[in-house]
Amino acid sequence: MGTPEAKVTVTVADDHLAQTAAVAEQLRAAGMNVGEVLEALGVITGWMPAEQRATIEALPGVAAVEGETTFQLAPPDSEVQ
Repeated sequence: MGTPEAKVTVTVADDHLAQTAAVAEQLRAAGMNVGEVLEALGVITGWMPAEQRATIEALPGVAAVEGETTFQLAPPDSEVQ
């Protein structure tokens, strides 16, 4: 059984916006499962093993890597609101 994958959003650096597709290929080669490439926005979404984050962040053209944030609300009839 492999390491669980985390959903991430990668922001492409301003100076690499014209090469967003090439940055996506680098991410794939580094182990990221690329889901969507939003070239007009310079954003790439997908999944990757958590231990790959530092490798992904160090790639040329990567400005930021953000993990998915989730929230759990209490049920409506819960005492805590």
